[in-house]
Amino acid sequence: MCMKLADLPASEVRKRARALLVPVGSLEDHGPLPLGLDTMIAERVACSVRNVVVSPSINYSFSPEHPFSVTISLSVLTEYLLDLTGQLYKLFRVPVIYVVAHKGAVPVINSVVMESHKYGIKVAAMDLWAVIESMGYRDFQDLCRAEASLALALGYSVVVRKAKRYKSPPQLEGALIPWHSGEYGCSPESVSEARKEEGEQILRRLSDAVAKLVDMLAGPHSG
Repeated sequence: MCMKLADLPASEVRKRARALLVPVGSLEDHGPLPLGLDTMIAERVACSVRNVVVSPSINYSFSPEHPFSVTISLSVLTEYLLDLTGQLYKLFRVPVIYVVAHKGAVPVINSVVMESHKYGIKVAAMDLWAVIESMGYRDFQDLCRAEASLALALGYSVVVRKAKRYKSPPQLEGALIPWHSGEYGCSPESVSEARKEEGEQILRRLSDAVAKLVDMLAGPHSG
């Protein structure tokens, strides 16, 4: 059962939580998939970890690469997250862990984590897509298949209606190349190859990764 911060009295949070997980997603174009898919992935993973409390999600983040997205300016988002991190830690005195399922938010979250750490705050971040890449999903279209598989595992249908193949973002090892597309970049083939079982396997791997991070920051759970 997912213990949500908003559902608990303040006095119970420290007693029941080994860590406070903050899911981070986005509201952005995912083609035939839900706009809020990133947030839903982060929430599902966070809620699958035992003996933690899950904070309300960060639904709007940094998504300048997609036209049909809500994207918050870097300065506003950074200041908001810095303030949030400090307050959560001050109130509950347990590790604060950002569970990030939106790749565009990773640099922002990482900077917030490093800046907060300077002030004695016990904080960390888990880049879920980095974990997925470590599973062998390297090519952009492979990641598209993984994303669609996660949508199926979360209970959504995936219907590919267009036959057009869109251009993938440029890739060059070690390089950052800004990319903006007016179209969803995943090919119909990669999305149609998605499987629910594959998504469920990915979710289990992501949950294990977050659980290990909780153990590292909070110590092994004895109960």
